[in-house]
Order: sequence, then structure tokens, then C-alpha cells
Amino acid sequence: MQEIVFVFQELTYYSQAASHLQRVHESMLDLLNVIARIPEQMEAHLPEETFLLSPPVIYVAQQVVDIILSVLDCHRVNMLAFGHRTSRLYFVAGSGNTTEQEQYYRDIGGYFHGSEMLDRAAWARLEAKQEIVLAMNQVHTIERLGKQLPFPASLYPMLPGSETILLLPLHLEQQWVGVPYVIKASSEGEYTPEEIALVKVVTAQAMLLIEGIYCFYTQGEKQQKTFAQREMRRLASEFLTLATHELRTPLTGIMGNLQLAQRRLETFKKQLASPFAQIQEPLTHAQRPLEAASQCAQLQQRIINDLIDDARIQTHTLTLSLKHEDLGTLLREVVDRQQKAVLEHSIMLDIPTLEQCVPILADAGRIKYVLTTYLTNADTYSPPGLPVTVQLRITNAFANISVHNEGSGIAREELDHLWERFFRTKGCAVQHELDLSFGLSLYLCRVFIERHEGSVGVQSAPGEGATFWLTLPITPPPGK
Repeated sequence: MQEIVFVFQELTYYSQAASHLQRVHESMLDLLNVIARIPEQMEAHLPEETFLLSPPVIYVAQQVVDIILSVLDCHRVNMLAFGHRTSRLYFVAGSGNTTEQEQYYRDIGGYFHGSEMLDRAAWARLEAKQEIVLAMNQVHTIERLGKQLPFPASLYPMLPGSETILLLPLHLEQQWVGVPYVIKASSEGEYTPEEIALVKVVTAQAMLLIEGIYCFYTQGEKQQKTFAQREMRRLASEFLTLATHELRTPLTGIMGNLQLAQRRLETFKKQLASPFAQIQEPLTHAQRPLEAASQCAQLQQRIINDLIDDARIQTHTLTLSLKHEDLGTLLREVVDRQQKAVLEHSIMLDIPTLEQCVPILADAGRIKYVLTTYLTNADTYSPPGLPVTVQLRITNAFANISVHNEGSGIAREELDHLWERFFRTKGCAVQHELDLSFGLSLYLCRVFIERHEGSVGVQSAPGEGATFWLTLPITPPPGK
């Protein structure tokens, strides 16, 4: 007699487990394939709202949400990002949504702030890098916040409260940048610790990949910035060459011809005998426009020089010709020249005696530029007949020069900006030479003195005039 034994075993669980592992395996293969194809996505420009909306990140995020949906067998998985300036919500990727749902999420990107989703306690847990599990009716979902863009009921068939939601924070370089959330029907049970751990691991691995993409972009931006800076220096160098030859050369010719015409007229006047005195007056009238043209050419030359010096400063190519100089001698030369050019103001000079040297290590041309600018400024804003006072003092191994005028003074709100590049005071008239310098003169003064390890400043109040000052270190020549 032959006996037959039938053994029945429930295979449903094992079949489901095998199917589940197969889905996980396929999902991971998909993710590996995505990683291999990331370089194809790297050419796109970064969006302004958030790095998570860049094409390669969206490409990775889509695979991540697909994996989570497949592994957890949940209802839906979405990933949201926070705008880096406004913290408003933007849809990054989703899985399990209908086409209409996903389009709706993208349409309302940027309409809502992240904190509008949750109450303070839940928001605080996410900020503390902790996951939260809530019933759907505890979450102010994008659908429920859609006042500007009403969410059609047909796109959201589940009843409020019939789903549970798992949210985790995403961090990029220690900054909270977004949140993935997993939705499943309440009938499917609570999220198990294993499910939560799985979502954490998948998202953590994905963020490592995203951080790598971010580093690639930032490194690329640094390289682009370095290239741009190098290119700017090259263009600036070309500009300096152009300015030197194309602007200075014809201007030098104009100034030379003006000076030649002035000398010839002066010589002709001296050669005329007294019977021809009636010709003297027409000759004098002819000299006046030449003098005015010569002054305009000199001003134009100064403006060109200022622009070139400014370009050198911006491109870090400004050089100084440092030599041992006597600051007292330089100051006397500038004051004497300025006094001859401006007769309506007397300059009261208060400096040490000729025998007392004030040694400095300086570029004489740059220091004279600063002193000339100070005196020109004082002459421009001083009332006719009132003197300009110039003082030179030695204090604690520093030379201090101050130039004071009795003008109307400078408003408090303008004092802090006088030394800024391209700044011009409100009361500056167009006919003033200082106004025609594009607001560079005082800026250049500050840079020149700081390059000499000195400092500049101004003291003024409305109705009390203004005192511009500078300090320079005393530097005796070697051996003294």
C-alpha cells in the first residue's frame, strides 16, 4: 500500500516578500542608471528659487520618490523644496500622482510658505531634524491652501483624515532645504519603524548624491568666476592701453597747439610798436578763448587720468613710485600753484619752518593730487574773500594735514559717503570742476593715502564750513 502525503504551506507571504525584494532590486538598478546619466543633466543653468529645482536634482529626486513608493507600497510620495530667499514651497518630484495632480502642484509653486503646512510643534520637530507622522487632516496640504488656485475635488478623491502622512526634513550643507512626504491610506496601518528607517536611508543616500551635484555646480561657478575675473583683467588692460593712446594722445596735441598759439600771440603783442596800441585790445580778446580752451583741456586730461587710475584700482594694477620726500616741500609747491590759479581766495599756510624736514616715503605725484583736490574743493565752496586755511602738524610719528574752508558745510547724511566711488554731493553745481570728475576725486584721494598707510577724513556741519584732513606716517631716510 502506497501512502501519499500532501503538505500545504501558505506561500502568499513569501510570494509577496519576493515580489517586494524584486521591486526594490529593480528600483535600485533604476537609481544606479540615473547616477550614470547625471552628467547629461549638468549643462542646465541653476534656478533662482532653489538648487533642488535644478534638472539633475529633479532627475535624482524622481527616482527616489519612485523607489519609496515601490518599496513601501504606499499611496503617494512627493518631494517639496523651500525657496532659499522666501522659504516658499516648490514641487520637486512626485510618484503616484495623476497627471492633473502633478501639474497642479507645479502651478502653485511659490504660493505658500513652508510653515503654513503644519502647526508650530510639528514644524519645530522638522527643524530639529526629526520625522513626524500625522493624519492628513492635521496637515494644511497644498490642496487645502489652494485659495488662489482652487483644487478640483476630482483631483483629490480621498476623504480628509483617511490618509496618514510621513514627513522628513532634507538638509544640504547644514541648511534645511526641503521635505519629502509619504502618504498612505489609514487602512494600510501605521508606519513601522522599519519603513521610517528605510525612507531615511534612501533620502540620506539621495542627499549625498545631491550634495555631490551641488559641489560640482559650486566648483564650476568658482572656475567660471576665476575665468571671468581673468577676462575682466585682460579687458581692463586693453582699456588702459586704449585710454592711454586714443584719449591722451590727441588731447596732448590739442594742449600743445593751444600753448603754441598762446605763446605766439604773446610774442606778437610784445613786438607791436606803441602806434599799434589799438591792436592790443583785439589780441587780448583773442587770447581769452585760448586760455579758456586750455583750462578745459587740462580739466579733460585730469578726468581721463582719474578714469585710468580708477580702472587700475579696480583691476589691482595700480602701482606707486615711492621715494623719500619732504612733505613740507610738496605742500608748499601745491599751495603756491593753487594760489596763482585762484586769486579770489587767499590761502593761509601754517606749517613748520623751512629748516624742519617732514620726511615721508611717498609717490610725490599721488600726494600732490590729493593736496590739489583738497585745495580745489576748499576754493570751490568758500565764499569770495574768505581765506582757506592749511595746517601741517607732526603727532606721534604721523604728519597731519588739514584744509579748512568757510563754506556752507556738508550735511550729516552725506559725510559718510563722500569717499565712496562715484558719489557726488547734492549741492554740487555742474560748473564746478569737482562735479566734472564723476565723483572719483575724493575716492581716489582715499585710495592713494591708504596705499601710503595713511588715512583721510572730514569734519563739517551745515553753516560751519568743512575741514578735510589726512595723515601720513613719518619715514626718515635710511641712516638718519
